[in-house]
Amino acid sequence: MFTEIFRFELRQQLKGPLFWIFLALFFIGGAAFTSSPAVAIGSAVGNVHVNAPVVIAQISGAFAFLGTLFVVVFVAGALLRDFDQRTAETIFSTPVTRGAYLGGRFAAGFLIALAVVTAALLGTVAGTVMPWVEAARLGPMMPSAWAWSFGVIVLPDMLFVAALLFALSAATRSLLSVFAGVVVLIVLRSVANALMSGIDSHFVAGLLDPYGGQALAATVRYWTAHAYNTQLPPFTGVLLGNRVLWLAVSAALFAAGFSLFRADREGLRLRLWPRRRQRTDADDAPAAATLPVVATQHGLEAQWRQLLSLTATNTVGILRGVLFPLMLVLALALLTALLLLSGKMYGTTVYPVTYFMVQDIRGAMSLFLLIVLAFYAGELVWRDRNLRASDVNDSLPVPDWIPLAAQGLTLVLITVVFLLAGAIYTIGYQLIEGYTHLQPGLYASGLALDAIGFVLIGILALV
Repeated sequence: MFTEIFRFELRQQLKGPLFWIFLALFFIGGAAFTSSPAVAIGSAVGNVHVNAPVVIAQISGAFAFLGTLFVVVFVAGALLRDFDQRTAETIFSTPVTRGAYLGGRFAAGFLIALAVVTAALLGTVAGTVMPWVEAARLGPMMPSAWAWSFGVIVLPDMLFVAALLFALSAATRSLLSVFAGVVVLIVLRSVANALMSGIDSHFVAGLLDPYGGQALAATVRYWTAHAYNTQLPPFTGVLLGNRVLWLAVSAALFAAGFSLFRADREGLRLRLWPRRRQRTDADDAPAAATLPVVATQHGLEAQWRQLLSLTATNTVGILRGVLFPLMLVLALALLTALLLLSGKMYGTTVYPVTYFMVQDIRGAMSLFLLIVLAFYAGELVWRDRNLRASDVNDSLPVPDWIPLAAQGLTLVLITVVFLLAGAIYTIGYQLIEGYTHLQPGLYASGLALDAIGFVLIGILALV
């Protein structure tokens, strides 16, 4: 049964255009990194060759990080397809086992995602033989460098990402939960990058990065150009610890995904707020009261009230949901790491002045706010159609501009709430550190300028 499901899923993935498009893009990207001076990544500068073993490993890590997107498309998409297309009941009415179903779908999706990232490695090989590459920028061809990068960097990275998204998909049946897992990975990587700026935190940063990039950087931190060009990174110390740690986490996630999977449509649901009380027959019984006589209004005052009501409904729904609080908590967690690590400049302790606080807010919260705006712009536009209520709402005597304006104002409000939360958080940090020269005007002006850009991006996404 496993073989049949695996073959079926593999054929489905290979017939789709996404696989071939991504495969070509990654191959071209890998070739560009080793053949074009206009595209640079890693440490291929100065006397370091573009095909040095460490540079190949760094390029592999970068493409493995980008490959997270393809794990969402190929692995999570394979596991969620039956539930999205309402064929799960038919599938599970057959004598298919849980191991065969999950294993076949996961193995095919993972193999496809791994092939896309591997195409980037093959592209780096092709890039080194391009005729326009200067001979001085190339070193001797070392096949062991590509084999080492695939076995130590690419394969463990893809296994961990696939295991995490597999567990989330199998447990929740929710693409939103899968994207939340991707955001958590981004946070871990960002925190590890921030920790690398500290002299005494390289070991912790190396262990914390699930992609192994910081562990590799800590291993070759003091290498010379000759060592870069001729040696493979030693698979010891923090690099070995990082790989063992995240492979163990991957195994635990696989086990959790298999144990949490249930053959039903609902899956697990994370609720930040309690369910409303179910209505009873007594609640639905008609009241013995005379309905009041009302007069409908369609003037500017009525339209203004409709605009405010729709904006309030949209905003409260977003704030009470799962994604917005989760993104805000993750953004504040990254902001905390930046605040703790940005207290020094060139080894000298500096005061937590407002200028630095605004910079940290911008650095920690921008990515999360972009994700929130992009997601909710689509959610607001398509919500009525997804809920199959668009025909009812479109038949109401409400001008077309009111729902659209309410959606735009909603994006403005959630942008303000997000940045305001960061300002309040950093003000609290300033007070805890004993710094009392607060500058609310500087907070307002700096974050207002940032908010303008985010609002424009949100409106663009809405359009």
